[in-house]
Amino acid sequence: MTHAQNRLVLALAIAATLVIALPVAAGAKTIKDKEQHCVVYVTDKSAEGELNMSDPTCVTSKAEAAELAGRAIYKPQMADLDGMAFGFSNFTLGIHYNGKNGTGSSITVVGTSCTGGWWNTPGWFDNRTSSSYNGCYRLKHYDKPNKTGTSANTYGAGTTDNIPTYMNNRTESVAYYSS
Repeated sequence: MTHAQNRLVLALAIAATLVIALPVAAGAKTIKDKEQHCVVYVTDKSAEGELNMSDPTCVTSKAEAAELAGRAIYKPQMADLDGMAFGFSNFTLGIHYNGKNGTGSSITVVGTSCTGGWWNTPGWFDNRTSSSYNGCYRLKHYDKPNKTGTSANTYGAGTTDNIPTYMNNRTESVAYYSS
């Protein structure tokens, strides 16, 4: 190959890399920069109490997210041997917003109980929670993964509560309680 041909191959390789990399980078930025409303479903619970989640489904409106959250999800791992009893994720444990008073982007957690199960927020929603809608009576927000670090509670099933100032935009894990 001549020097000119080598330069052309190199230029084409760089251009191809940019064509692939730029949309990926833009997509990663989109979730954080545009208002989005995502829903995750509890699919299982570990012996330690960590809630395993589905991949998030994200939409552009709160109404669409509420509709998604209202859909029951069949969990075959919870069916009995005859396949007659089904496990369903059937109510909103909490909705976490990146704005005060239930505004901005959100992530809705749908599950079956308020018995202290917890989850780590996805990386793109770490340190972004400013308010939460409580599907359970009490949501405990921690500033570190795995229910560790400083914490703050929001109270009142059926209400949206702002995160106390000292924990605003610091949540990395949340536990859901009935009392």
